[in-house]
Amino acid sequence: MKTRKHNASPKSLSKDKLVAYLTLVSLIVVVTVAVFWIQGYHMGSSVSLTSDEIKTPVDPSLVCMVNDAYMGVAQIPVPVNGKTYYGCCQGCVDKLNNLESARIAIDPYSGNPVDKSEAYIVLMNPQGAVAYFESEANYNAFKKN
Repeated sequence: MKTRKHNASPKSLSKDKLVAYLTLVSLIVVVTVAVFWIQGYHMGSSVSLTSDEIKTPVDPSLVCMVNDAYMGVAQIPVPVNGKTYYGCCQGCVDKLNNLESARIAIDPYSGNPVDKSEAYIVLMNPQGAVAYFESEANYNAFKKN
């Protein structure tokens, strides 16, 4: 019985093993980061709310103003042009600092743009979605309709 001789040199085998090892490590790192990102993203949105809490005003510091979501815990304050906005992560902080559209919402009653830092913020559903109103009066009028 004949045995095959490998043409690969020990150096090329070592390089192949190193490449395979680095590829595996890179894949593990990417998967780990993805899992933590997904868990972190869903952590804030898994707030458990009672029916009494829905349709009530909320403290702006507990709202991620980029995701328009009640998070239930203090968020990162983001001062912009003398006003304070709130975000849940560095990505949200960057958006609030750099995108005016992240700092503006549309009042569901009047249809007017409203600055999120000055809005009357109301919890709208058990999943933690919020709406921004120009005033409490607008919210009360919205409730009647």
